[in-house]
Amino acid sequence: MKKLLPLITFIIFITIITVIFPPKAAKGQESITITAIPPRLELSALPGATLQETIKVRNESAGEMAFDVQATDFIVNNNQGTPISVDETVSGRWSLASWITASPKKILLPPQQTTAINLLISLPKNALPGGHYAMITYNPNREGLLGIQGSGSAITQKVGTLVYLNVIGDVVEAANLKEFKTSQFFSYYGPISISAEIENLGDIHFAPKGQLTITNLLGKTVFSGQLEEKNIFPFASRLYDWEFPGKYHLGRYQAKLTASAGNTQIPINGLIYFWIVPVKELAAVLIVLAIIILLLALKKKKKPTTTEPEPLPQETPVIE
Repeated sequence: MKKLLPLITFIIFITIITVIFPPKAAKGQESITITAIPPRLELSALPGATLQETIKVRNESAGEMAFDVQATDFIVNNNQGTPISVDETVSGRWSLASWITASPKKILLPPQQTTAINLLISLPKNALPGGHYAMITYNPNREGLLGIQGSGSAITQKVGTLVYLNVIGDVVEAANLKEFKTSQFFSYYGPISISAEIENLGDIHFAPKGQLTITNLLGKTVFSGQLEEKNIFPFASRLYDWEFPGKYHLGRYQAKLTASAGNTQIPINGLIYFWIVPVKELAAVLIVLAIIILLLALKKKKKPTTTEPEPLPQETPVIE
């Protein structure tokens, strides 16, 4: 025990020092936070037109920041709506970045300050009607992280404004309900999850509007939920989720999706059915009812039957 005493004393000493003087965060690990204003810019123009727009960026960090301003095309290739920066060879007919000139291209921004970026968008005369998409990003220049010293390992983020440009003309609008389902066709208990995946097969983005309604066997509406407003890009899809709340339900239910999308109000409809039957509770109720009926039957069987005595024959009086 005496041999262990110095080791125990050392561990206690280190623990006390750590609590009193906690280790400081390593330099160069400060978070760089910038905000794009607005996060999304929606425009419309005819082929050959020129647009002038102003957007802003704010430095939310504690130190002075330098940014490189860049315009790149983006696409969405998943059902979550996540934009992915690509070059013109990938974006194809939806390309927009090459039409945009941003000024200034480099920014030196003090902490907690906002500055403006001017956008000049020149549409070619042969621009294809429909949606064209780009993002204006503000990429922190590591050499310009003036307020953050150290090894240059600061946490950076790529932030920007998404630009949606609709070139006016004859466009195709088409939508498809790719999937509409419940988490379970038959369930003992709720809640029940319901999901829908809507696909855009047209030339321009749209945000479907509508609602989901759930009715019981009697046709009574027991749940109603709005379709969350989300932009769906051409040849991409978005996922929508609802939850039919409550644990105890009984019977067959109908879930109906009624929605529309685009300027032409493309109908998007779906219909599915599901069952919720709390088998254990229902079985318990039936067993109790069966026992009550059996007891009543036994009680009725044991009950003595009483018969009324037959009336005595009456003598006919003799008249002398």
